[in-house]
Amino acid sequence: MQQEIRIGVIALTDSAPFVVAQKTGFFEAENLTVELIKQASWATLRDKLAYGEIDAAHMLSPMAIALQLGLGGSPKKDVLAPLVLNRSGNAITVSKALAALISGLVEGETLGSALRAAKSRGERVMVFGTVFPFSMHTLQLRRWLRLNDVDPDQDVRFEVVPPIRMVGSLQAGLIDAFCVGEPYNSLAVNEGLGTIVATSNGLWPKAPEKVLGCTRAWAQENPEAMTGLTNALRRACLWLEGGMENRSKAAAWLSTSDHVNLPGSVLEMALLATIKGGTDPFIQFDGAELTEDQRPMFESLVVETHALTSSRPLDAIQFASGLKPFGF
Repeated sequence: MQQEIRIGVIALTDSAPFVVAQKTGFFEAENLTVELIKQASWATLRDKLAYGEIDAAHMLSPMAIALQLGLGGSPKKDVLAPLVLNRSGNAITVSKALAALISGLVEGETLGSALRAAKSRGERVMVFGTVFPFSMHTLQLRRWLRLNDVDPDQDVRFEVVPPIRMVGSLQAGLIDAFCVGEPYNSLAVNEGLGTIVATSNGLWPKAPEKVLGCTRAWAQENPEAMTGLTNALRRACLWLEGGMENRSKAAAWLSTSDHVNLPGSVLEMALLATIKGGTDPFIQFDGAELTEDQRPMFESLVVETHALTSSRPLDAIQFASGLKPFGF
């Protein structure tokens, strides 16, 4: 008997494991009938998962921590994130004007010093777009800003923008830069609107980007479906790592209006090629079991995610709770 599962996804290249599992019959082989439901924003996806309107989700790894700890007004839910779907896949893209400012910096000058000087002259503070407060995008933006002598809390302003609106916001001048997943960095470059200045793998190598997420209650009520879902997505990740021909097929499937709705050639920039001088395909799909040697990376993720809302250190109970979704 087939079990029906509703999965919330965002229109991004790294939603590929869900689309692949559906197109190749991996879900069906596990006796699952899956409906992939595109969500308008990460906040919408979070709330629908928390309140049971969807069963599982294409989830930001820090979102699992925010839900578990109830950070920043997030509903507090006991969640599971048993599978890392991909490592890397984000980039930071800046407007032409900001790219010109960066390239024009003279010896002894930093981006931070230039922005502080502009602020002292009464010029507007630059705005950096991120997809969700609790995301690798926010953490990676903050890392990049600090590397460039910019105080992320004082020298710039952050604005949450859904991925699908990021390029349009840059074009309209509503933001000066953004960190987003593919294909929207490639789209901005293709349309001559921006320049990629950093990639997620350069800022935080092998960091967990998207995970399979669900509430612990749903997983406990549906153990066979949970096992089947994990198995199907693990097979899909392995399939995506099985060569360029498979990735080309995935780009074609993702390009349709049901999914990302952009040309396959744009999607292939991250799936087949490298971005910003890398040597491997820009997105690495995972699906492997989380092992104890990965604990330090997830511990850092819990600490940095919590620090987005509080300067007070985590206590031992909060720290352990933040690791709980990942099985540590």
